[in-house]
Amino acid sequence: MLLIACLAGVALLAGRLLPMDRFVESLRSWATGRGATGMVEFGLVYVVLALFFVPGAILTMVAGAVYGVGWGLVVVAIATSVADAAGFLLGRYVARDAVVRLMDRHPRFKVVDRTIVEGGWRIVALVRLNPTIPYSVSNYLFGATGVPFGAFVVSSGIFTLPGALAYVYLGYVGAETLGGRGRGPVEWIILALGLAATLAIIAYVTVLTRRQLAALE
Repeated sequence: MLLIACLAGVALLAGRLLPMDRFVESLRSWATGRGATGMVEFGLVYVVLALFFVPGAILTMVAGAVYGVGWGLVVVAIATSVADAAGFLLGRYVARDAVVRLMDRHPRFKVVDRTIVEGGWRIVALVRLNPTIPYSVSNYLFGATGVPFGAFVVSSGIFTLPGALAYVYLGYVGAETLGGRGRGPVEWIILALGLAATLAIIAYVTVLTRRQLAALE
């Protein structure tokens, strides 16, 4: 929740100091002109940046700002699944030694590694629902564990969605605010309530998953 609040504050500050409204409008015009091809291109850029540790929250907010909640979530769901699979395979077969050293910097992941055989996809789900470990880093870290590839991809793809929805919606609301759309007070209230409800659900789920991970320790 603190991360989301900070991102919202940064976005509002950037909107004040930079011509973000024109930037967002340009991105939306590009997306409209490119159609489905643009979604594929955006998704590929998302995957590459995620593999280079660009925070997934920022990329997901951009998707929401450009494509809206519905299509934005679709693009993010597909892109994150591809990034998950690529990072996992790189961590397991290409850069395993470096990933093991990285794991030493995240002691909680050692707990995940010890319990992965028993918990399997459930452990993946707990980590995905808990933002304690950065998304991009966790893809590589899971590759160094004993979790099966198929179980990882399916569980990760499903349990990444709640957080993705929150960030997509946050990006969408931010873009609508910057764009100064001619919405009435009721529409703005509905947008605000929808965002508040989404964030509340994410906060509640995060608390529950933190308790579950703590119990494993």
